[in-house]
Amino acid sequence: MDNESKQNDYDINSEPREWRLRMKGLMLHCGSQLRSRDEVFAVPVPPATVSYVPVSYESLVTRIEKQVAAEGFTILEEKLALAKNGQRLFGLMRIELSEFPTRDYGCVLGLRNSYDKSCSTGLCIGASVFVCDNLSFQGSQVTFQRKHTTNLLRDLSWQITQTIAMLPVQFATQSRTFEIYRETPLSDQQAHDLVIQFYDKHALNLSDIPGVLKEWRAPRHPEFVEAGKTAWRLFNAATETIKGDLWRLPPRTNAIHEVLDEALQIQPNSIEELAVTA
Repeated sequence: MDNESKQNDYDINSEPREWRLRMKGLMLHCGSQLRSRDEVFAVPVPPATVSYVPVSYESLVTRIEKQVAAEGFTILEEKLALAKNGQRLFGLMRIELSEFPTRDYGCVLGLRNSYDKSCSTGLCIGASVFVCDNLSFQGSQVTFQRKHTTNLLRDLSWQITQTIAMLPVQFATQSRTFEIYRETPLSDQQAHDLVIQFYDKHALNLSDIPGVLKEWRAPRHPEFVEAGKTAWRLFNAATETIKGDLWRLPPRTNAIHEVLDEALQIQPNSIEELAVTA
């Protein structure tokens, strides 16, 4: 197993209690550490070349923040993590959308960037389940992902604008999907079959399967016990097991959605129509 697949070995319990309470929602990738804005922005930006134009961490984060404010949304919580000696950045912003009633999950923006050319700049829309801080990114919600070419800086502002403007519809789509998951009972046999399909879709490593089955049979969070054996319980069993690997989380959670949506015969177009009219 490579380092990208290992669970994070950073012990957040070594931090002061106030820091833990404030930051516990961001599960870290292997080798990553939560950092302040000043620490993140202070990482030296590599020099540009003919074929490589880096986007500074400060430019990316502040542009997103300004556009969120311009759309009338509120950032309730923001967390930034660095890995590989500061050469990779992953961040989460928990966003308040006033048109949505209070739920047990909320809208999040995930952002990533790198100075070591390991990944392209990206922004994705998803959701976080409050009781367990499980994160989920679904389908087309990975909304822009560009290599560091000479045109990136020129296009970055309008790409961010377009992405942020999609927040309400995209979150409504994912919310409706979650409600279908809640309403759909699963037998143990169905759940076991779906777990194997998660593995086949590369949403799970082989070593993750026992953890998912344990969470399915005896969830650590009583809310999922009370809800009964449903697709929602299985979804959270899977996302609970994989949530320590932020760099791979968007494609992994998207694969979980694909398996469940196919099994439950959820059609993307019909979900989007329901979301728009909800």
